[in-house]
Amino acid sequence: MSKSLTLRNFTNSPAVLMGVLLSFLEVKWLIEKKVEYKPLSVKTLLTSIKNISELTVDLAYSAVLFNDAELREEVLELEEYVDYLIYLLFMSASFAVRDKEDAERMAGIMKLAMAANRISDAAGDIASTIVRGEGLRILAHAFSKTEERIMRVVISKGSPLCNKRIDSLRGQLGVDVIVIRRRGRLLINPKESAKLIAGDAVIIRGTDKSVQEFKKIAEENVDEK
Repeated sequence: MSKSLTLRNFTNSPAVLMGVLLSFLEVKWLIEKKVEYKPLSVKTLLTSIKNISELTVDLAYSAVLFNDAELREEVLELEEYVDYLIYLLFMSASFAVRDKEDAERMAGIMKLAMAANRISDAAGDIASTIVRGEGLRILAHAFSKTEERIMRVVISKGSPLCNKRIDSLRGQLGVDVIVIRRRGRLLINPKESAKLIAGDAVIIRGTDKSVQEFKKIAEENVDEK
């Protein structure tokens, strides 16, 4: 970008801002994915981007420490989802810009969003060390006895966990459900009143013993007994 071109040079045209903002994204990725615009508020999008980026860091380290390929895949999917949310944020921001003051205000929001995007990208790089065979064996061994573990589990049809409220799982099994991936939807920090259903891919946090017990029950099928 030319040094003479600053936010103060923007007109009230949303298209001008949109063109500059999209230069930060991989346009090829947007075309391949055929991303469609969804009308979400800037605040909602920025909050989601921040929360998911922070989550990817925890998942990435757990993926490496426990050599968990499923967590690695989840990190990479979330990394891509952050890119998608940033695209929506750019579009929402462009529609909100009416003058130079709006453009300057949105510039600060974009800066935060891109910082969060760099975090999720870094998390993806960390998780990818598993695929490259660089799983930090010494570090993983050192943390193998850690009290807390994160795991991705799919709820089987007929599992005793179906229709269970997630707030009951903390007392019964000692795990926290931090993410539910359900039919293409991503629920982060779901409400405690939420119930699990068959097919849910959940990310749980707890002790190694508690998450292993959860996994065992999640994969059970009482209908076959």
